[in-house]
Amino acid sequence: MTAEEKELVLSYLPLVQQIAYRIHRHLPASVDVRDLIGYGVLALVESLPKLDKSKNPTAYLRLRIKGAIYDYLRSLDFVSRSLRSKEKMIRQAIDKLSMEKGGEVSDEELAEYLGESPERLREDLQAISFSYLMSLDELFQEGRSYEELFESTEEGPEEAVIRKDLREKLLKAIETLDYREKLVLQLLYYEELPLKEVAGLLGVSMARVSQIKANAIEKLKRFLASVE
Repeated sequence: MTAEEKELVLSYLPLVQQIAYRIHRHLPASVDVRDLIGYGVLALVESLPKLDKSKNPTAYLRLRIKGAIYDYLRSLDFVSRSLRSKEKMIRQAIDKLSMEKGGEVSDEELAEYLGESPERLREDLQAISFSYLMSLDELFQEGRSYEELFESTEEGPEEAVIRKDLREKLLKAIETLDYREKLVLQLLYYEELPLKEVAGLLGVSMARVSQIKANAIEKLKRFLASVE
């Protein structure tokens, strides 16, 4: 590595740390943020030879760093069959308890029904929530985040046309969501608030927020599939 490349790594290290910590806010406590930073730094170093300083290098590096961190997290099996099975169990429990109670179910009530601690349930919900964050990121194309999709960045004519078409489709898809679904996506993916904070703002359980988000993403997928 040249002296210039070392200097670049040091100058972009705060960007790696910022991305890693923002992603880590959505994850269970069992995931070490230092691992995220490590994979982000590797992506940074690998991206330097391709870096074009005339074409918004920060936006390019943000995509590569976030993509590398997400690839690492996928290797941890966040979307495993057992997680999806647990999610289905949680959904069924919410529906059953909501009908019996005739209203919203708290995380504590849900945990008691499932026979586990509230802490364990929250960890499961965090993992489920993040699996959908990655799913939505893939939906938005090549690791672009909700915010980055609508950013104005320097790009080639072909990429600009592709992004414009994708943006128009997504805006139409988002319009099919109800107010609460739009708000949850806004808070989670644009404001990048963790699941627990979103639940507090809306005055509902983390399980309910997770359910709203999952429903919203399924609607987006169905809409985008219908217009392709």
